[in-house]
Parts: sequence; C-alpha cells; structure tokens
Amino acid sequence: MDIFNRTTVPLLEKALNGASLNQKIISQNIANVDTPHYKAKKVVFRDALDQAISAHRTESRHMSFGGESGYRVTETDEAAMQNNGNSVDIDKEMSKLAKSQIEYQTLVSALNHKFQQYKLVLRGGR
Repeated sequence: MDIFNRTTVPLLEKALNGASLNQKIISQNIANVDTPHYKAKKVVFRDALDQAISAHRTESRHMSFGGESGYRVTETDEAAMQNNGNSVDIDKEMSKLAKSQIEYQTLVSALNHKFQQYKLVLRGGR
C-alpha cells in the first residue's frame, strides 16, 4: 500500500508535471518565434486538474469535476502576428514563462513543505 495515495502528494505531482510541460511548450514557442507559419501552442490543464480533484473527493455530495486524463497540447486560436504567418507573440510568451516559473516554484515549495511535515511526524515531533 502506497502511503502517499491518500494525500495531496499525487495531486501536487500531477500539477508539477503539468507546469513542467507548460514551460516546455512555452519554450518551444519562444524558440520558433521566427519560424514561418509556426502556430503557437498551449497546454490545456483543466481536464487533468478536474480529474485529480474528482479522485480526491471525500464526500459524495461534493461537486463533481469530471474530465479526461492527461494534459493536451493545442494550437492557440490567435491570428498570425507576423507577415510570415507566425502566431507567436514574444512578449506574451515571455510573460507566460515568468508566470509558469513562479507557479512551478510554488508547487515545489508546497511539496517540500508536505515532506517536511512527514519528516516531523516520523521524528516524533522533534
């Protein structure tokens, strides 16, 4: 029996995986800023988040958040920004990258805090 299955650890792990994928996709968009006809991509988190929340419901009367598993990478529906048909807006992508880095660092801090709590319990509160 995995002791972490009934904790927030799997949810934090899923969120970290999504944040990592988001940073990868944003980096690809930035790298292809001058590639003709390249369409910017984005990661869709909501379905995976809803499924994770649903899996951790403790009461049947709580709101259900059904959804499909995994993250999806889709093309953005923004029009071409440049004359060559490229839809990457470098300013938006850099802003998204900064936000994504902060989210990732916050999730890592939350996971570290959770493990510090386990460590404290295992030491008997010392």
